Amino acid sequence: MNKLIIISGPSGAGKGTVVKELLKIYEENKDSVYLSISATTRDIREGEVDGVSYYFIKEEEFLSKIKEGDFLEYNQYGTGKYYGTLKSKVLEHLKTGDVILEIDINGYKQVMNNYQGALGIFIAPPSIEELENRLRGRGTETEENIKKRLETAKSELENKDIYKYIVVNEDNKSREAAEEIYKIIKNN
Repeated sequence: MNKLIIISGPSGAGKGTVVKELLKIYEENKDSVYLSISATTRDIREGEVDGVSYYFIKEEEFLSKIKEGDFLEYNQYGTGKYYGTLKSKVLEHLKTGDVILEIDINGYKQVMNNYQGALGIFIAPPSIEELENRLRGRGTETEENIKKRLETAKSELENKDIYKYIVVNEDNKSREAAEEIYKIIKNN
């Protein structure tokens, strides 16, 4: 049976890198997998492609889809823009393989209420200090944003036990973290 896998963790934990490695492992094992694409109300940016980067939809349509129950999960962030996972797309791809959602804790809680049998995996950094080093090392964040991300990360880390599995992403060991996640998926 194909699985819906939810991967969450704080900004800087290395979710994106681990998920890329996980997708490679699926490919190496000739297993079918789909990385879910979120819908959003934000404007398309240069280089992005509708239906590849995100599903870009107008706010009125997004709100209508919320009322109709078309999302497995959704959220409105500080920017005022909505992001969500379209139920129809996930169900369509579950027919042919596993589906991975890379979403936050709020989204995880919503999916767990809306979809029985989803597998939750939390990616944690080795420490909050290491997380801060990673965020600073990016060189893309303002001091204010780093502080906000660290506060959010602390809250997320305090709630990590709501996930069935927690995988620590050690420095330069994203492949090992992905291999651990793949084993978890195959054993469930």
